[in-house]
Amino acid sequence: MLANWRVAGLVFIGGAIGSMLRHVLHDFVAGFAKYPEGEMLALATVNLLGSYFLGLVVRHPLFFGDLRQAFFGTGIAGGFTTMSAVTMFIVVEDLTSDIALMLFGAVICFAAGWHQGRRKAKKKAA
Repeated sequence: MLANWRVAGLVFIGGAIGSMLRHVLHDFVAGFAKYPEGEMLALATVNLLGSYFLGLVVRHPLFFGDLRQAFFGTGIAGGFTTMSAVTMFIVVEDLTSDIALMLFGAVICFAAGWHQGRRKAKKKAA
């Protein structure tokens, strides 16, 4: 039972850190363009970086272990990315090509992070 509380605590702390990082990066990037372009640019930046980081967390040996996965993957990456904002954009503006491209790019970024983590795991095993 204690392990479950430990995991929950790590996810909570990681989520808080990820949310704060998202807020800082979002405000920085959104300032480069007017609304709604700035919001879309910030949303894409956050989700693409978060997808890459999550792919890295899944395979990189530095992040192996249930507690590290909970903190970095579920916590930080989960708090950093914001798919709820993506769904809000879809509801308000329909599925535009910008949003579709961002969703596709998120999959590509995840795969790039996963591949880089896999390469590092292979080097460590050799």
